[in-house]
Amino acid sequence: MMENQLPNGERLIEEPTYPEDWECCNNGCEELCVYEIYRVQKQAYDEQQQRLKNIPKTT
Repeated sequence: MMENQLPNGERLIEEPTYPEDWECCNNGCEELCVYEIYRVQKQAYDEQQQRLKNIPKTT
């Protein structure tokens, strides 16, 4: 099993890094804006982390 893969085959999502102010071009990129990309990635990360917390631990 790969280190960043879960037993069910799902890829473990790394926590995204909040973008720096200089990374935004302020051109109204909408879904391609670094802040929107971060928001989507953070939501996926948070959802996966919540699912992992709810998985019963095996001994």
